[in-house]
Amino acid sequence: MIKTRAQFLHQFHLFRSSPARPLKMKGLRPAAVLIPLIEGERSIEVVLTKRTQHLRHHAGQICFPGGRQEPADADLKATALREYEEELGVSAEGIDIVGQLPDYPVISQFIIRPYVGFLSRKPEWNPDPGEVADIFTVPLHHLLSQEQHYAYKVERFIYDKIWFIPWQERVIWGATAGIIRNLAEQLDPKQTQLYRPLN
Repeated sequence: MIKTRAQFLHQFHLFRSSPARPLKMKGLRPAAVLIPLIEGERSIEVVLTKRTQHLRHHAGQICFPGGRQEPADADLKATALREYEEELGVSAEGIDIVGQLPDYPVISQFIIRPYVGFLSRKPEWNPDPGEVADIFTVPLHHLLSQEQHYAYKVERFIYDKIWFIPWQERVIWGATAGIIRNLAEQLDPKQTQLYRPLN
């Protein structure tokens, strides 16, 4: 079980990311998310947000902070950090970006680049009420437990499974769960076939 930053970094860099999925869809717009991690005394916590209900894309869903790349962004890492600041209402200064995961396409015609970053401490969140309904953390070991990953097989033009990860009264699903699944497979590629099928 990964409990410390040092253990996480060892596993994260031990294995190469799986190759990006071949895309059958052209014209995908670039976007980025930040996977914020906080090292606690007993475990690593993952920061997640719940989007407000009135948003155009992914309303009410559980997400990582992030969004589309803007012209003023120097690169997609800058996009992820800017969106983190805007959505959570705190400075991104001191976040240590330790790597990225394979780009993840979504049916809303974006291709998301996930960046993994450690926060120096847990800040006092000041979320944007227009975008973020809630901010919460989940223990990393729960999200990495493939026994808790449920998959619904589909025939789509981007991917063949929709992932679901329950946490207390919430369900993480869609792109966020898919990105978590990629993280779990990179940290422990021996368990790529381990999940609970829904159909």
